[in-house]
Amino acid sequence: MEMWNDKLTRENIEQFYDTYAAFAYRCAYKNLRDTTRAEIAVTDAFIDTYHKRAKLSEDKVIYYFSDALQYHVNELAGRYPVINDAAPAEKNLDEYTASTMKHTIMEKIDSPRFRVAEFMASASDNKIRRNTPLADFFQNSGITVMLLIKLVILAIVIGITTFFGAKMIFHADDFIQTRTQRGTFKLEEHIVGILDYIPVNGSVSGQTAPGSDPSDPDPQASSDSSSETTPPESSSEPSATQG
Repeated sequence: MEMWNDKLTRENIEQFYDTYAAFAYRCAYKNLRDTTRAEIAVTDAFIDTYHKRAKLSEDKVIYYFSDALQYHVNELAGRYPVINDAAPAEKNLDEYTASTMKHTIMEKIDSPRFRVAEFMASASDNKIRRNTPLADFFQNSGITVMLLIKLVILAIVIGITTFFGAKMIFHADDFIQTRTQRGTFKLEEHIVGILDYIPVNGSVSGQTAPGSDPSDPDPQASSDSSSETTPPESSSEPSATQG
């Protein structure tokens, strides 16, 4: 068996599978003693290797595939201990099983979900991070996007709880004037309303006191004028001019 010395791509993944699928299946079955678990281990190992193809050089592809296969075999063996001791120790990969696993692998790596996951992984690896004071602050403080989302949700919950608690428990509506009355008032209306409370100690010439009729004569003035127009009474004493 020749060693793989090419960069793993979508065009040669089927060739890579045809080269190492039978050998991988025999190794997996020897440790698991179960055909279903062996198929799962081999399928996951090929998919993991294809997912990491961008970071693997030509001479590292087969080594990474071997490590991935060993990892999945150990995981399945630890999760499901081997209980079928009567099963044969070795089993070759038949054509039907090989075709089925190959179809599963191709369908998996061509699925939209797998492509989106690959795109996000490649974008995060190739992203150029700019060194800004704000970015350095968040990175050094340990604040993450998930933490900010949790804080916003907590603030919303506290606000809603406080609002309904003030309305339902403390009856805050009784202390708040919810309806305001607005209107327009003339300045004269305000002045007329306070005239009765302004102390006035004198009068101005040419003006009459409130409540009096200008046509009514003044009693005191009438008496004064009558006294001035009354002729003097004749004296009873004799006078030199009288004959």
